[in-house]
Amino acid sequence: MKVEHRLRENRDFRRVFNRGRSSATDKLVLYWARNRGSNFRVGFSVSRKVGNAVQRNLIKRRLRACFDRFLPELLGKPADFVVVCRKNASQATYQQLENDVLRLLKRAKFMI
Repeated sequence: MKVEHRLRENRDFRRVFNRGRSSATDKLVLYWARNRGSNFRVGFSVSRKVGNAVQRNLIKRRLRACFDRFLPELLGKPADFVVVCRKNASQATYQQLENDVLRLLKRAKFMI
């Protein structure tokens, strides 16, 4: 995933949490808010409750791959996304995470 599509600064995460909307599944919570730019940005929050560093990094790599897969549909949509992982995300496969991300993006009306 390109740097221009990454949400990194704490103030951006806080803005999405405070002003944005949310939707959830049993593994993930998606927060989103419109931004002033011309592209989407995404950030990930994986707590230590989910697992050790190896498991957390694996989940983040899988989620980045999911958003890379949906990149053509999300290009040109000015929104910031924050994905928060719940405990049972550590047992999820890539396919399950991809299905959850797709379901959440459809609920947020960013994908058809």
